[in-house]
Amino acid sequence: MNKTGSLWFGAFLLGASACIFCSCAIADSGPLSIGVRAVDYVPTDGNGAWKGGVQARLKLPLLFAVEGSIDVRRDTFGATTARDTPVQVSALMYPLPKIVWVQPFLLAGGGWYHTTVDGPVGFSGRQNRFGPHVGAGAEFTLNASWFLDATYRFVWLSDLHTENAQGAAEDVRDRGHMITAGLNYRL
Repeated sequence: MNKTGSLWFGAFLLGASACIFCSCAIADSGPLSIGVRAVDYVPTDGNGAWKGGVQARLKLPLLFAVEGSIDVRRDTFGATTARDTPVQVSALMYPLPKIVWVQPFLLAGGGWYHTTVDGPVGFSGRQNRFGPHVGAGAEFTLNASWFLDATYRFVWLSDLHTENAQGAAEDVRDRGHMITAGLNYRL
């Protein structure tokens, strides 16, 4: 099974587990949540599309939380295709109180991007990059165990190295905007 198939299989198992545990949930759920999410990443020089991922969030004392996520991306830059498996860690801060069932937050963090690049004239390469990000989002409480979340991030990634159709070295800008929407289960 390839990486993409493995990730989707893992997301399916995560969602199925959440549904099973939901029936056993108690009213006072814990600080840890797990979930699946849809991801739209739009790079500066390319075109993105909706993809998926998984995330886990741990509420800390006071106004803070930490989130870890793994996504799958596939972006096109003209004749170049990049496949990423971003692993992100974000610190969340909840500066405002919960408003009925909505909890806004700010976030900042970094990600490790394991990238495979396929370009014209047989170019192929692997690149490992780091990129910081900042953004904001909100949690939407459905009940004591389930919540939705939506986030916006701006991600600063280094350029992708590829070749153009004439075989000359070329760099494309991969930094851009990331939007996520998730369904989460509190443990």
